[in-house]
Amino acid sequence: MNNATSHLTKAQVIEKLSLEHHFEGGYFRQTFKANHRDKVSTVRGERTTMSAIFYMLTEDNHIDHFHTKYSDGIEFYHMGSPITYHMIYPDGRYEKVVVGPDIFNGQQLQLAVPGGTYKAAELTSGSYGLVSEAVAPGWEQEDMIEVSREELLNKFPQHKVVIDRLANKK
Repeated sequence: MNNATSHLTKAQVIEKLSLEHHFEGGYFRQTFKANHRDKVSTVRGERTTMSAIFYMLTEDNHIDHFHTKYSDGIEFYHMGSPITYHMIYPDGRYEKVVVGPDIFNGQQLQLAVPGGTYKAAELTSGSYGLVSEAVAPGWEQEDMIEVSREELLNKFPQHKVVIDRLANKK
């Protein structure tokens, strides 16, 4: 963290950014929805061209369980500890990426995740990690595809270890 943000506590960030609990885990707030533009047509109906959120994982709410969505998303690191992303692509390929400030040691400041990719995230150390996510076409609740542990194991048995650890147990 830089000097201006290193002293902020998890509670201060949640309050200052007006974050709320997110059903996937962690905390969030939608910060932008392109309602001022014409909507785009998708197979699921009309959507805004883009939306964006703040998203924060914390030591007491440290996992964003595997899920997917139709839209493409880009995660942008802001502050706090790094967040580790686990992705399983539709072709079965697995990738782990750490989004954080230490670019000299392999961390990335941003991460693009194509729609249809199963994604989970975790905070492995520290009090909190804060990112933003921009999504295009814009995110709508009905575009969210929650996936169970069993569904993921049926599709990708080769990734059992990470699925068992990070998939929703429901």
